[in-house]
Amino acid sequence: MTDNIPMGIRYLKGPVFALLLAALPLTVFAQRALPELPPMPTPGDMGQLPPPPAVPAPPQITGGPVPAPAIPLQPAQPPQVPPAAPQPLQPAQPPSAPAPQASTIPVAAIPSFAFSVSADVEALLASAVYSCRETADVAVYGFTLPRVAAALLDAHKRGVKVRVISNETHALGTKVSEELRALMDGGVEVRTLRGAGSYGIMHNKLGVYDGKLVSAGSFNWALTADGANHENIVFIRDESAVDGYVRYFDWMWRFTRAPSEGPGPNYSQDHFGPPPEDRSRPVYFNGAMLPGYSFSPSGRTEADIITAARFARRSIKAAVFSFYSSSIGEALVEARKRGVEVEVVTDRVQASQSDMTSYLAENGVKFRWSRGQDGRGVMHHKYAVFDGKLLMTGSFNWSVNAQANNFENMYYTAAPEYVSAFSGHFDEVFGAALVPTAEEMASFSAQPPQEEE
Repeated sequence: MTDNIPMGIRYLKGPVFALLLAALPLTVFAQRALPELPPMPTPGDMGQLPPPPAVPAPPQITGGPVPAPAIPLQPAQPPQVPPAAPQPLQPAQPPSAPAPQASTIPVAAIPSFAFSVSADVEALLASAVYSCRETADVAVYGFTLPRVAAALLDAHKRGVKVRVISNETHALGTKVSEELRALMDGGVEVRTLRGAGSYGIMHNKLGVYDGKLVSAGSFNWALTADGANHENIVFIRDESAVDGYVRYFDWMWRFTRAPSEGPGPNYSQDHFGPPPEDRSRPVYFNGAMLPGYSFSPSGRTEADIITAARFARRSIKAAVFSFYSSSIGEALVEARKRGVEVEVVTDRVQASQSDMTSYLAENGVKFRWSRGQDGRGVMHHKYAVFDGKLLMTGSFNWSVNAQANNFENMYYTAAPEYVSAFSGHFDEVFGAALVPTAEEMASFSAQPPQEEE
């Protein structure tokens, strides 16, 4: 375009040039014609042109790169702990039995001892059973106490393990009491036991409660014992003595039979072997060492009674239901000859059948007999107090049968609370008892009964 600008103006630059250029007429630029462009070829001149190659359409982009599918957030995982080592397989355990329940029956306070003439012994025995939480083991000669039967059934229903040993003849045939039958029908485990020989019996009157408390003494578990007889009962808490009674009960249990098996055979005296024994002999009496307990059959009870009599220095007070042992009788007479005051009271009927009655009376022993409370029952004690220092009491009658054939027990203690009370009670019983007349003495026949109570 600058070729048509006059020479003088061509070299002007800057803003001046722009002003001059704007003032020039358009004719200045139109003086020189522009060259013509050659015409566009036609299809006839160049032939048919091929179509241009197809160009693929570019990908459609609608907003940047396509995002990957969203991955849901996972909660934080705790650190992985390596698996524990496999444990050895344990044998399948049987379902555990429900724990025994405590009784809801109010119980009476249980003393150290009681006498039937002044206490409701049945209530005390029932309370001992109601207090049980685990076990109640009972070995009784006869059983006719309804309140104690109810307590044993209650204990069984509460889950307490109850075991009852009955003298064989009281659990078979027509002699089964309603109370013992109720225990059998109620699911309580009742078994029978007889002693050795033709006359041996299971003569104990004891209970073991939770392995912590023992009841023993002369008290038969019968209504007549509470209301008519002279009886005693001791409640033992000394651990060593209780352990001895526990072992004795388990020892007896080994020889028991189910009532359905019927009567047992006539056992020899060596069939059972020696019963448990207190080898520690912890009771000290005037230089003699005596046991805390002794048992039959074939134990040392008779020998221990004789030892106590030989070591006595001042007095012997014996209240014994039946007295047939000549060995013990001779020991008492020897003590009397040494100057020891010896007093003996026995049951009226039993005394009339023993030759010990006249032997003792003829040798200076103060002898009397009794018919129980107010003459309505029996004098059923089996205890002795020596020098006001030693007490021995239990089910053990002073007889050969008790020593050699029967299941019996004897408890020994020097505890003043026991000794003093039993000594005082003896004075009451002996004071109310009768002295046999000469005619009565002459009528005695030495025929011991087949069974002792």
